Amino acid sequence: MREYYRKKLNKLLSLAGDEDFIQLLWSIQILQSENPDPARKFILPETIPDGAISAKMPSKHSIHKWEIETLANELMTVPKAKPKKNGPIRKLRWDHFGSATDCVNWLRKLENVEYRVQKKREDIFIEMGRIAARQFDWQRGFANVPQFYRNAFIYGQGSCAAQFEKAHGITLNRFSQIGFMLFASLTNFPVVRNDKSWVKMGVEWNEVERVLALIAMPFPKAAAIARDRRRRMIHTADKPSILRQSPCLRFGKEGDRVRAPLPELILERVTSGVFYDVVDGGGPIRDDYGRRFEDYCARYLAETLPGFEWEREFSYRKKPNNPHTPDILCKHSDQISAAFECKATRMSQQAMFGMNPIKDRGYQDITKAIFQLWRFFSHCRRGYVGRAVSDDAVGVVLTLDNWLVMADTLRKQVLLDAEKMAREKDADISQADMKPIIFVAAPELERTLSVSTEATFLEALKQSNTERYRGWRLDSIHNDLIQGTPHPKRDYPFSHELGIILPWWDELGEKLADAAVTGLE
Repeated sequence: MREYYRKKLNKLLSLAGDEDFIQLLWSIQILQSENPDPARKFILPETIPDGAISAKMPSKHSIHKWEIETLANELMTVPKAKPKKNGPIRKLRWDHFGSATDCVNWLRKLENVEYRVQKKREDIFIEMGRIAARQFDWQRGFANVPQFYRNAFIYGQGSCAAQFEKAHGITLNRFSQIGFMLFASLTNFPVVRNDKSWVKMGVEWNEVERVLALIAMPFPKAAAIARDRRRRMIHTADKPSILRQSPCLRFGKEGDRVRAPLPELILERVTSGVFYDVVDGGGPIRDDYGRRFEDYCARYLAETLPGFEWEREFSYRKKPNNPHTPDILCKHSDQISAAFECKATRMSQQAMFGMNPIKDRGYQDITKAIFQLWRFFSHCRRGYVGRAVSDDAVGVVLTLDNWLVMADTLRKQVLLDAEKMAREKDADISQADMKPIIFVAAPELERTLSVSTEATFLEALKQSNTERYRGWRLDSIHNDLIQGTPHPKRDYPFSHELGIILPWWDELGEKLADAAVTGLE
């Protein structure tokens, strides 16, 4: 059945014009957004089912953004149908809602049968982790102030910012500004051109070209890369997306027509995607953004939970090398209630979707973080640190990405690997020192802290390791615990600083920002 469904999907895609189909995908995702009006004139109204406009899960008419992303990539890998001797080729309609639903339905059938046939021998929790990696970012979205501020704070200052400007000939501030402008334009129109209209907005042609060199590709080049990268993985849902590297696609002889089937990915590319522009800058660059990630998390925790005593990393005396504490310590009633180790490593394609993801270097970093937390708890117990640890203290590994969400098998494996590391490196680490470990991504932390108190935050951390909540995100656990009870509702604490780190934000003005991204909050 797999080949049957693949053939059905490929037949439809082979009949689609490349640029026409990219516009169809753009129209569908805009039509199902909170502001569907820009797409209405590009889809025949009589083809749109009742309830399809602004449809959300679980509506039967909802077409998910991760499915649109997959279809855009699959389009690049499928050869076009050859002309028939007895007449022209039938073309897939680019202005018909049913064209998209036909493709999505065959894609869903293909993905379902691939799982049943190819993955039935795999651990269900590894597959759940893959599903989370594919869907959770889309469910949260990329159009929000924390996404801009967090990444600008981490990558847009100091050595990282200097490395970016030296490598690409444009500042990070200008890069994200023009990226935002492209996003705003491509949210309201299916195509933009790099022409004189940019001058009216105070942007030069060459600046736009520098940005497009990083976030856009001519469609034939993108298709060639997609054919190479996507043939290496068996399962359609797990294949790498060219749109994460180049959310914009260029059409025309001179690449003068710029399109983005999913404009939100432009925001992802000019915020968290900057990691891939600086990660090869060497150890000092990685140290720089690692420290800034620690600073961001420490500031956020102290700002929102002032009832705790917060302490940053320090070294303590223990021969032979005077080790360091974890990055952030949380003290309550003169005892450490939680210790946080920050890891700014991003998830690779192998870590998210590989057949053996635990082999990815990122999981080794997490294993090391667990060991460091346990060693610290042990050193506290043995009197080296001068700090008391509560009996029910927890260790927290703070990450940039959703490592180990819904991936219980991988979670168990990194814990086993950490136990092995502890036995090999410090035999005096006892079972009591191996406190529960919770894995929390920065966006989860932000959402949790927006509604938590000191007591509810600590309770959510402790509950994370229970059977009931294992595999849940911290914000989901916290929301479940406080359901039906009064709780604070905090604004993002650093909104007023966004214009300091990204001066263009204030230069554009609130009116333009609000008009471009009504959901940015």
